[in-house]
Amino acid sequence: MKIKAIFLSISLVMLTLSCENELTAEMIVNKSLEEAHGGKANWELPKMVLYEKTTILYDSLGNIESQKKQRFHNTLQPQFTSKVIWTENGEEKRIVFDGKDTFVFIDGFQVTDDKKVAVAHKEIMGAQYVLWQPYKLLADEVSLELEGRVRLEDGSKAYKIKATYTDSDTEWWYYFDTKTFLLKENLVKHGATYSQIINIKHEEKTGLRLHKERKSFMIDIQKDQKYLRAHYYYNILELK
Repeated sequence: MKIKAIFLSISLVMLTLSCENELTAEMIVNKSLEEAHGGKANWELPKMVLYEKTTILYDSLGNIESQKKQRFHNTLQPQFTSKVIWTENGEEKRIVFDGKDTFVFIDGFQVTDDKKVAVAHKEIMGAQYVLWQPYKLLADEVSLELEGRVRLEDGSKAYKIKATYTDSDTEWWYYFDTKTFLLKENLVKHGATYSQIINIKHEEKTGLRLHKERKSFMIDIQKDQKYLRAHYYYNILELK
């Protein structure tokens, strides 16, 4: 009986390992959407999202460098558009993306500097890219590669997936819990620097488990944390 029990245990382990070896990056992202983030179909229903995002930046000594609260009003269907407004240094700032062009305003006056408009466009598109994960890993044109399993700093195990975009030099890695398939964190390579972004909390009211609280650390290639660079808070006001 003991021999049969041992044989059965070994068989189950081998079967589990075999199934995991057959998983692809796309399958893991799909399982994340279906099992941990509300289901792919539910991500494709909303036509708009209204949310607040608070960003606190820190210097290498832990001192607050800046803080701002932005309100985003994004249309998701039939075409993506976005408006973001906030107050900074006593000035009202506004970015508007109409689906084609980006416009920047400070205290109601339009900013026409091409570099500033380009930075604003990148900010508004980047904000939606980050908020709408992991769905965009399947919706966008991106090459996904499963790089195996790793152990995260909280002790949990995660699938490590690399995301590469043909029109960008930025490299992304996404980490999905091997048991729950929840998106736990991601790593971003900007030139010679890396950012490790940990999802501290996910919101529950939309059913999609979108970001609620995240921390970003400036790190080296070994993932040794250098210092806390940014703290993000998200408040989903409306999704319909």
